[in-house]
Amino acid sequence: MTILNNNPNELFGAEFQKHVEEIQKHLELTRGFVQSVLQGVHKNAILEGPPGLGKSYVVQQALKAAGKVEKRDYYVLKGHVTPANLFVLLGLLRNPGQVLVMDDCDDIFRTDLGINMIKAALDPDNRYVSYQSQRIPMINGIPMGDFEYNGTLIICTNVAMLPVRNTRRGQHMAAVLSRAVVWPMYLETMQSKFAQIYNMTINEDYLAQDSRTALADDQKIEMLKFIWSNLTELKELDLRLPQKIAAEMKANDQWVSTCKIMLRISDVN
Repeated sequence: MTILNNNPNELFGAEFQKHVEEIQKHLELTRGFVQSVLQGVHKNAILEGPPGLGKSYVVQQALKAAGKVEKRDYYVLKGHVTPANLFVLLGLLRNPGQVLVMDDCDDIFRTDLGINMIKAALDPDNRYVSYQSQRIPMINGIPMGDFEYNGTLIICTNVAMLPVRNTRRGQHMAAVLSRAVVWPMYLETMQSKFAQIYNMTINEDYLAQDSRTALADDQKIEMLKFIWSNLTELKELDLRLPQKIAAEMKANDQWVSTCKIMLRISDVN
């Protein structure tokens, strides 16, 4: 059994191939958009969509394709960051061609200081970023309270950037959105999420990046059929799920039973 011998519509429902083609088209548009940001067409970007479905993957692939070197030309910041540390990172990557990627650093939007710093970095006209306090931050061993930011800021977030009316935070978010170029990933439904998983597994072969998860073609189809048949019981549906299942498939002949327990899937027929 090979992928070429299988009709996706027969495996996963009528018009499934159409959904995959729509996902592929949007993924190519996303790649083109990120490339345009790296080329300076836009000075910033916010990629918005559900967690674990390819935002960071597309950005990192584009950075590599552009010949960017990690920790010299770009840095990927994940998780929590304080406004002071963000100021330092923006300062270290403030030159044209340098890129700071903030990946799921949504806590920074909970403070006025954090949002104001983001607003300053995103501003296409006046990009001076300031952090004036009693203790001036050190950047490369030099005390620096402000600098002109000419780098590129890319934000990947799971949180919809919708300003809440008549609130201070809503006003801040409206100001962020007025400065940023927001790119939605359009992966909200279970069907679109599964179509993205199919596309990344079959067409992008992203599981081959790790020897623990690299699968033969027939194994990929078997894994996808397992996910499809249990779709309604899965608590989460993202690109980490195939990685977990693939690792178990390669290590365990009883992977179906193990994965059902691991993913809390009932065994009722």
